[in-house]
Amino acid sequence: VTGPDGSETSYRYDAFGRRISKTVDDQTSEFIWQGDQVVAESSDQHYQSYIFEPGTFRPLALLEGEGPEKATPFYYHLDHLGTPQELTSHQGEVVWAARYNGYGKLTELRHGDGPRLHQPLRFQGQYHDRESGLHYNRHRYYNPETGRYLTADPSKLAGGLNGYRYTLNPTGWVDPLGLACQCPGDIEADGPFSEIVPGGGLAAHEARGGHLIRKHIGRTDAQLAQRIEAEPNVPAASTFPDRATAESSAARAIASNEKKIEKFLNSKKGKTTITHTYAQPVGVSLIRGHDDYAPAYKALFVLIKDPKKPEGYFLLTGFPEP
Repeated sequence: VTGPDGSETSYRYDAFGRRISKTVDDQTSEFIWQGDQVVAESSDQHYQSYIFEPGTFRPLALLEGEGPEKATPFYYHLDHLGTPQELTSHQGEVVWAARYNGYGKLTELRHGDGPRLHQPLRFQGQYHDRESGLHYNRHRYYNPETGRYLTADPSKLAGGLNGYRYTLNPTGWVDPLGLACQCPGDIEADGPFSEIVPGGGLAAHEARGGHLIRKHIGRTDAQLAQRIEAEPNVPAASTFPDRATAESSAARAIASNEKKIEKFLNSKKGKTTITHTYAQPVGVSLIRGHDDYAPAYKALFVLIKDPKKPEGYFLLTGFPEP
């Protein structure tokens, strides 16, 4: 990569696609990995390592220097997303502080007294490259100026209809691998977090007899066409691209239909439907008699009354509508 000032940068990757080194104007830094996390970086002039919360991409500490005799610890202070806001020394002094806009662009950077720390971690799983201004995000590069990835999602449709989007909501979701978004607080939950059932989401509704996950998430073109052929009464077959989109779509629909749901729970009816229209497509639909797949900006959800559930109901199903 050649910069506007003529500087040249090159990158090397291992067989798993992890970036193992970068060379900027003949100065090489090597990266040490543990799974999908960069845990240390080393050059002829510098060495530092990172400690993360177990099972997450949330940094706990930065160790400057190599070995127990030379390593100096600095401690991360994070926001609700796990993005570094400050680094403090063991004496409690703020040695590095930053502020960002909604999509992770640095808007303010302050250093404490003494030597300046190199602190490249940004959104969870992202490493800031000073030479380009981009964030290396494991499988892709992210541009905080535009809030978009430079390349399409390697997971294709599983990553959503917009292959370059970061997340549906960058103030509440993260994408540590550049593949699929998740809620940062949901470490042990079964699937992505949702406002529907914290810590359970659609899986909890599926356990009560729902079939949204089984029938309406990640369906292939062939599966949609097969359903149209097998069920003559179905006017269209549709799918959410991934579970995160389905979770988010259901949460929005429930939030926008609070009064209708409350009225339903106080009635004698055992079943009702709710709908919601979105600014962006939440899935695709294959309409009977058509060959093309239409983007779906609307979704319908079927609620079944269930006194055993804390909410008083469970989601039987839900699907995008053309």
